[in-house]
Amino acid sequence: MGTHGKINTTPYYNGARVVGSGKTWHTLDGEQIPVKHLRWAARCRFRDNDGRTRPVEAWGGTRTEAEQRLQTELTTRKRTSSDTITADTRLDVLADYWLRTKVDPSSRAVGTRQTYRYITEHYVIPGLGGLRLRECTVSRLEAWTAAEAAKHPANARIALTCLKGMLDSAVREDAISVNPARSVTPVPATVSKDVRALDVAGVVELRATLAADAKAVERGLPDLVDVMLATGCRIGEALALRWSEVNLDEHIVYLTGTVVRENGVGLFRQDTTKGKKPRGYFVPKFAMTMLERRAAEVAPGPLDLVFPSARQGLREGSTVEKQWRKFREQHPQWTWITPHTFRKSVGTAVGRGADIEAAAKQLGHTSSSITAKYYVETPKVGPDHREILEKFGG
Repeated sequence: MGTHGKINTTPYYNGARVVGSGKTWHTLDGEQIPVKHLRWAARCRFRDNDGRTRPVEAWGGTRTEAEQRLQTELTTRKRTSSDTITADTRLDVLADYWLRTKVDPSSRAVGTRQTYRYITEHYVIPGLGGLRLRECTVSRLEAWTAAEAAKHPANARIALTCLKGMLDSAVREDAISVNPARSVTPVPATVSKDVRALDVAGVVELRATLAADAKAVERGLPDLVDVMLATGCRIGEALALRWSEVNLDEHIVYLTGTVVRENGVGLFRQDTTKGKKPRGYFVPKFAMTMLERRAAEVAPGPLDLVFPSARQGLREGSTVEKQWRKFREQHPQWTWITPHTFRKSVGTAVGRGADIEAAAKQLGHTSSSITAKYYVETPKVGPDHREILEKFGG
């Protein structure tokens, strides 16, 4: 199924077949026809996914155009045919089916959908795409995953997730009875680096440095940093903040979206945050003072953004990160700071000043274990329990 026979092309004039070659064509009655008046039909027979062979044709002003249009039609029919998944379906066909029908239309975040497509197209398909589904044994997938993990552990983990997803689709299509990827040894998580966050003195010093840097001020970096330090939000969420979500009277801001770039779409405001739920925050005085000043200084634009671009459009996170790197080049003492450091600093400050559960809520995490592992710096000195332990000294 999904195959076709030889492609034949035939020239016509006013619905009647003509004969000839090169630039000389005439009807069966001998009337000479200019080449520019010809219409070409390209035909072949195609075996559809019901097993029946049917004629397929396409028309064009030239032989080449007719053939190209027929090839396009055949590609469409093959894709439709390939959507019937069987044990003999190749993994690259299943991957295309999974991306088109399960990933692209899903409610996953834009970044997740793009990552799954990239890993599938650049790792899974080149490595395993030629296998038939019946050939996708646990041992084959295990060997390939282990080899990839030795070179690119983070990508191998995502690739295994993609394999599980696409082979789950094959199970639901009754192409295979069990998903072999679910028996593959999981790729160990990469060892996470120690969390490093700014303490209060560091924040005060950094804010003073930013305020004294004319270029940073011109690019709005001090104000952006203040919003991230006041809420713990991600950079994309800060750039998506709108004036309609800032309550200057109640000292509350609401984070309802983020700025993302999607392949084939461009830059846009996604109306959900990474955590999917809008979050409201009481904002400390230093950030509220900044927002009141911006409200008076920044002209309202069509997108109602608190931090618009120079043309009143969306600012891209990667552009701000580039501007941040230029700031660090001028101030080498801050080379270790990235925009995400401010989120870790908020998690650490709230975790120590209140507790880990409060820090998790501040950052919008559903689990405090994520907060503790990735967003709270471990104290260099443990708690002071000398009075308790002194009893051991008798």
